[in-house]
Amino acid sequence: MRMRRMAVLSKGLATGLAKGLATGVALATAATGCGASGASDAAGGTKDSSGVVTLDWEMWAGSEDEKAQLDHLAQLVTRQDPKIRIKLRTAPFNDYFTKLQTEFAAGKQACIVSLQSLRLGAYADLMEPLTAGQGFAPAALEALKLDGKQLALPYDLASMLVYYNKDAFAKAGLAEPKAGWTIADFEKAAKALTKDGKAGFGMSLSDLHMLSMLLTYNGATPITGDLKLQMDSQAMVDALTWYAGLARSKAGSVPASSSEGGWGETQFLNGNAMMAVDGSWNVGSALKDAKFAVGLAPLPAGPGGSKTYIADSGFGVAKSCPYKEQAVKAVSVLTGVEAQTYLAGVGRGFPARTEQQAVYEQFLVKQDQANAGAVRQAMAAIRDGLAGGVPLFTTKNWDTVNKLMAQHLIQTYTGAQGAKDALATIQQQGARGQ
Repeated sequence: MRMRRMAVLSKGLATGLAKGLATGVALATAATGCGASGASDAAGGTKDSSGVVTLDWEMWAGSEDEKAQLDHLAQLVTRQDPKIRIKLRTAPFNDYFTKLQTEFAAGKQACIVSLQSLRLGAYADLMEPLTAGQGFAPAALEALKLDGKQLALPYDLASMLVYYNKDAFAKAGLAEPKAGWTIADFEKAAKALTKDGKAGFGMSLSDLHMLSMLLTYNGATPITGDLKLQMDSQAMVDALTWYAGLARSKAGSVPASSSEGGWGETQFLNGNAMMAVDGSWNVGSALKDAKFAVGLAPLPAGPGGSKTYIADSGFGVAKSCPYKEQAVKAVSVLTGVEAQTYLAGVGRGFPARTEQQAVYEQFLVKQDQANAGAVRQAMAAIRDGLAGGVPLFTTKNWDTVNKLMAQHLIQTYTGAQGAKDALATIQQQGARGQ
């Protein structure tokens, strides 16, 4: 997953990392003819006269720090196998998937493709099934699997959390949120914290952020089990009516426009909203950047308990890759123990490998010793969220659906359009391209 702001690379963090190529990753289907000579001009990879294969790797990056981290991983591959080199191709996250779709359509895709679980459906027919080895959190693997096929191997794992202003809760005389708190507790706090031009809760138009709240409220899901859109279900109508009601009661801060996808978390960090839902990938930056004490808790529990969507990112191999054997070996390094220890050690995100998750916690504590207690609270909240989390699988045209949600849901938040009508429009228009 993407982070709001990457931590600065720390010197020496790569020293002493575990050695050895991660094992147990293989193609689930035979890769006959892979790496054959004469394919030097094929899409995604080349092979020189000495037998060295250079694989294109497509990944998002928004800063020089991020690119440096990715370059480090690419070098790990060559260090493990000098016959494999990686050519990194990057784009900003907001442009990445548009670029990826264009490249696949033109036959110019990379051999190694970085994917996000939410957008997996659009690439299911284009990726080579893989077999994962040991050490990954089951939820991380499940989120990158469709129809029983492992389409990518994960490097991170995320759940949605409630970020809250500890200082504001104390000033209002409210008990801080903790595991087991309910929707009623959340509503009470949001209303009590709304004062002096500040909102109790920062609302969102982003899919994971908003849809996770609908899920925990009454189990509403926007997608059927066979990946069809069901935005207009009664459960969705009921849940959105409740969520939009936070704005009507003045407890929820409404995004300024349909383009303000990250409104809630931004308002929270700015001190204009006392609570917001955000991903666990922003724990480090929130603790570091906020001018107040930050607390974290699982999403409030509805009738079915606390629920959240989980998501992750990972690396897969394009079916079109002419050097699948080498690409699979490279992915095994990019998602291996050494790579994930390194990424956790520079604060990239909560690792998909369970043994490396402690390294991420250690990084956060080292980054801000004064917030060590908040870090441990955050880790507990993440694990609670993952325990009640489910992957959000989406339609092939999810980017279109996302734009429709932003366009119509903000009208529901402002009261210009009812939840039922807004969801019906999204369903009608979004179902056309699924």
